[in-house]
Amino acid sequence: MIFPSSRPRPISASRSFQGSNSGSSLTNSCHKQSPDNQSVKTTSLLQYLSAANPSPSLVDRIIEPGPARDAHFWFDVRNIRSWTAFNSNIMASVPELLMLLHGKIHVDALPTPQVVNTSPVTRDQLYVSHRDHFGSKLNTALKTSSAQSSIRLRNVQSRGHRMQPDFVSSYPSSQQQIASSYPAQRGRVIGIVLCYEQWSSGMRNGNPAQKVRYLSGLARLQHFLREHGCRYGFIITEIELVCIRYGGDDLIYESSKSESSAAFAATSSSSPIPIFGYLDVSDAIPLSRHTQDGRDIKMTAALALWYLHMQAGDQPLPGHHHWKLEIGGSSAMTRKKHLNRDPWMPKPVLREIRRAKRERGWMWPNEEFSKKERDGKRM
Repeated sequence: MIFPSSRPRPISASRSFQGSNSGSSLTNSCHKQSPDNQSVKTTSLLQYLSAANPSPSLVDRIIEPGPARDAHFWFDVRNIRSWTAFNSNIMASVPELLMLLHGKIHVDALPTPQVVNTSPVTRDQLYVSHRDHFGSKLNTALKTSSAQSSIRLRNVQSRGHRMQPDFVSSYPSSQQQIASSYPAQRGRVIGIVLCYEQWSSGMRNGNPAQKVRYLSGLARLQHFLREHGCRYGFIITEIELVCIRYGGDDLIYESSKSESSAAFAATSSSSPIPIFGYLDVSDAIPLSRHTQDGRDIKMTAALALWYLHMQAGDQPLPGHHHWKLEIGGSSAMTRKKHLNRDPWMPKPVLREIRRAKRERGWMWPNEEFSKKERDGKRM
């Protein structure tokens, strides 16, 4: 399902994120404003993305997903760093993005999303609310930012017992496949919805059980990022949005790996192999954050989602990594590219170790290939 979005009609300037179906590059072309347009009511992308969002209440009915159903575990996350570059100042330093945000646009090109349920009882109801508000608003903003085809956020219908992400963003005409066993389009940005009682950014500093919950949510997202072979993702709850960049880079790996760490040669695809379990996590962005006039740039949830998606074109934004990663099948053993776990993380208990061995055949990423692993699954 593709969320509807209106094709923009620029007023004083055509600011565009232009590219082919498989990628984008930033361009802009200015035009003089005609006298007829001076009386037309206008707005801007910044004002649209900075407006107030619905305030959903906390979900009462929490149903925990089966942790081993997709063979990922909380201890798969090994290194967490602060994504300090994900902020409004860095975003505003890119001239093309600033032009897109401040360009004048007809108000009817940026329609207000439909009213959503602000009293979700279940996670699925919360997901629908976020889909109808943030999904529709984001797709409208992305369409406004593009002169041709644009990346779109779409929801993913569950297929059988296989867990899937809630949101996958890709170009509508893209026919790239992860593998024959994964029939969805290859995503460039992956998103999941979790209840605040299940996951929050503050759980990182909580007791061991809360730390496990925190790592479990990130491990679930990492699993989907590896299946899609992409770097960027997000977690959204009733309260906050957190944006995530996965995989680090070779400079980090070479400077931090131990002497016994595996060596990885460049792949034929030229895409980098990510560091297994390595995530850069942005500061939490409250869904309640907004501005009144749309002139001050504050990182609101909608603006953060737009900024995250603007990093997923063929050409990365200055200072940012390309979206595409090389994972390979299980036999490629790219999970062996990892670093030592951060010392603050809890240690798995014996029953978790046994369950990991039983479900997928391995506990730690440096272990050898197991017969329980299949090339259709990306580990």
